[in-house]
Amino acid sequence: MKILIIGAGAVGFSIAKQLSAEGHDISVVDANPKLTRKITEKLDVSITTGNATSPGVLESAGVEEAHMILAVTTSDEVNIVASILASKYGNDKKIKIARIRNSEFTGNNSILKDNGFCIDHMINPEQIIVESIIKILETPGATFAVDFPIGDVILRGFHVPDDAPLVGLKFSELEDIEYTDSFLIVYIQRDDEMITPSHSTTILPDDNIFVLISKAGLPYFLPMVNRRADEVEKVIIYKASRTGMLLAEMLESSPIAVTMIEPEKDKAVMAAAALRTAVVLHGDATEIDVLKDAAVEVTDIFIALSENEQTNLLASLLAKKNGAKKTIVLTNEPELVHIINQVDVDVVVNPRLVTASAILQHVRRGQILSIAKLGDSEAEAIELIAEEGSEIVKKPLQKIRFPKKTILGAIIRKNSMLLPKGIEAINPGESVIVFTLPDDIERVQALFSNKK
Repeated sequence: MKILIIGAGAVGFSIAKQLSAEGHDISVVDANPKLTRKITEKLDVSITTGNATSPGVLESAGVEEAHMILAVTTSDEVNIVASILASKYGNDKKIKIARIRNSEFTGNNSILKDNGFCIDHMINPEQIIVESIIKILETPGATFAVDFPIGDVILRGFHVPDDAPLVGLKFSELEDIEYTDSFLIVYIQRDDEMITPSHSTTILPDDNIFVLISKAGLPYFLPMVNRRADEVEKVIIYKASRTGMLLAEMLESSPIAVTMIEPEKDKAVMAAAALRTAVVLHGDATEIDVLKDAAVEVTDIFIALSENEQTNLLASLLAKKNGAKKTIVLTNEPELVHIINQVDVDVVVNPRLVTASAILQHVRRGQILSIAKLGDSEAEAIELIAEEGSEIVKKPLQKIRFPKKTILGAIIRKNSMLLPKGIEAINPGESVIVFTLPDDIERVQALFSNKK
């Protein structure tokens, strides 16, 4: 498929790298010669340097032949105008996907809801980040959260403390525990290594585990991984950024007490006027006195959502040292995610990575229902539909040859989660959750597709 990517920043680069590796014909447009030069040096894709709001530039980049347009610059206006222009070339089947941060365009009451501005799918990074944070808040002890669209199935990540009942157990011993038919530990992240567990694998303190689990089975699993994980009662949000305000607004309908810290007085006043129940403090979260005024010592989670990752990291470390049980840090630089994960931070969120992941989900449409990257690893969780006539439904499961590092997680049958153990075959139309690496996605798709 020929795909035109508008924007060569972190999002555009990530998408171009992934899609070119999957064999798509990729063209990239950006007005910044430094960014286009970087892509030229690292990727085998077509490059056009110029402003994407110019019809001539789009024509030079091959807009007329493109099957899909991905507008992912940092400017909503450029992405909107480029999508409108792209719609004037070729037929109506050209798919336009745009990264739009302004919630006035992407909200439920938006005038653009029904293909406004000729955009088929709008991706709002802040909305995705906030939804992910709320899922983490709703799951005591969780550090990662993804929900799947079909069935009663969720994917959660947990840090394993020293006194967790799971510590020291081999995976073969887990089979003797009650309710093990409701969860599956699919990966262990140990230091820099992503481990695919076997029967002889032992769970160690400080492991990070990714667990596929039914919602009904979650209350039974939580005590196994953390004896002390309580419901979240209080959070501190730093700062009144677009993401911070959206999170505070969504938490106002929950029982969680919210305190917001904002260093700019005008923004603090506006935040206080906009929020009904949250307490807004004017101050700097890197100052201990301000953190004490916010009652950091009784705070369950400190969430740093400013645009400055250095300030976010410093504020979070200070909050943790002064009593916050857990911290969530936002960074806009994908390269920093892995580094920040090495210090005393519980959760790192990156808007650019989640944007790229959300857009790739639309590109890989068809039998793929959803796709999510597991933290800062290369592994991805994919939910697919098993098509009539595909290889996956023609053979018994034990005779299906999955790629080497691919894990069959669960089958959704009649809206219930079934683990592969004991399942002889997958039926047409059933939803299946698979864990794999980017290089193997095409092979996995082929197993579930009836296309030759």
